Amino acid sequence: MKKILVAIPTYNRIELLKKLIKTIPNNVDIHISDNGSFSKDIFNQNNLTLVHHDKIYSMFENWNLSIINAPKCDFIAITSDDDLYEVDSFYIIEKIINSYEDIDMFIFGNNFINEKDEIIGQYCPKEYKIFNAPEGLNEFLYGVDARMPSIFFKKTFLDSIGYFDDSNFKFTAADSELIQRALLLGKVVFIPKIVSSYRVWSGSETDKKIATKEWMDQIDIWTNKIIKLANNKLSSSQNTFDWKKYKDEIYARNLLGGLNNLYKNRNYKKVWEHFTSCRYPKNAMFKTKIRIFKTL
Repeated sequence: MKKILVAIPTYNRIELLKKLIKTIPNNVDIHISDNGSFSKDIFNQNNLTLVHHDKIYSMFENWNLSIINAPKCDFIAITSDDDLYEVDSFYIIEKIINSYEDIDMFIFGNNFINEKDEIIGQYCPKEYKIFNAPEGLNEFLYGVDARMPSIFFKKTFLDSIGYFDDSNFKFTAADSELIQRALLLGKVVFIPKIVSSYRVWSGSETDKKIATKEWMDQIDIWTNKIIKLANNKLSSSQNTFDWKKYKDEIYARNLLGGLNNLYKNRNYKKVWEHFTSCRYPKNAMFKTKIRIFKTL
């Protein structure tokens, strides 16, 4: 039996953290990285370890600490403290992980929930698919649909490719960059089962930052890293991706997300201001560019 661990980076959200832990069965190990030491002496169960940090680290630094300090395991998922797992999901996860050999990453489906635990959307693979590196990248070439609680990495594989880039990314893109990096370098299985719920907050940091130049600059850092990695690691027969289209389509989708967010919040003047502050993604898909101009 392969040992599975859930790593949880947390920061001062005790009630949400307790709620998440209740959805993880006792036979699955849990490791918590407590940013700022807000969770002292509140958990006492055999499958749980907790490391306190009196210093408050940045978001992705704490995510990395949840991996680095975790007990030994075969597979690991990194789960935000406000996410949840579905009832009996680990029965499915364990059964599937133990039925495959030589897999670097398992990607399951997830619901999207709001602050009231209401389902507002979902991602789920349509069928079982296995890809050798770098073919899995085609599934998420223009954006990463799956969320971290539904992705289980082989720990030794994750150790070899590196964790979240906490030097270049402050509030976005580090998780998408890591997932695309893993798809480029590893063997992956997509499983058509929803196992978790990923929480989306109204008024979140995403809402505040998505229509900013800083956000768009981090998107470019993400795509430039993946392009450089592919050019360094892939053979000419493997490296058949249209990187100009890749880079501009991801940029265009994030630009569109920011414009739509401004429009939704009735910041009509800022819609045009944000568009003109960004570069024009000329190599993006025609339909994405049309959607941008419709919003304008």
